Amino acid sequence: MEQLVERFKLWCSIRKGDAQNQSAPFLTAGGRGLYSLLKNLAFPKVPAKLPYESLRLLPLNHLLPTKFQANERAKFNSMIRADHASCREFILQLNKQESRCNYGDRL
Repeated sequence: MEQLVERFKLWCSIRKGDAQNQSAPFLTAGGRGLYSLLKNLAFPKVPAKLPYESLRLLPLNHLLPTKFQANERAKFNSMIRADHASCREFILQLNKQESRCNYGDRL
């Protein structure tokens, strides 16, 4: 019930024509599920007081998988050129995998 009241207040702020607040339309248009998720992810802060950009990034950071550097480096270190692959293709694969490893100047 509390979430319903909070979302209703946000909807009323949209109706007043508050052009500066982009987070209110985002929170109300997303529905109950998105609001509940954002409220849990933003805890202890209130989602309505967060800027739009941080609200937009909260679910993305929560749902997108994290790439672990150790795993990517292990893949890079275990790469072996196949007999049927050309040197050019293998070098391209190495460069692609190296970009995920974040070796910096140490490679």
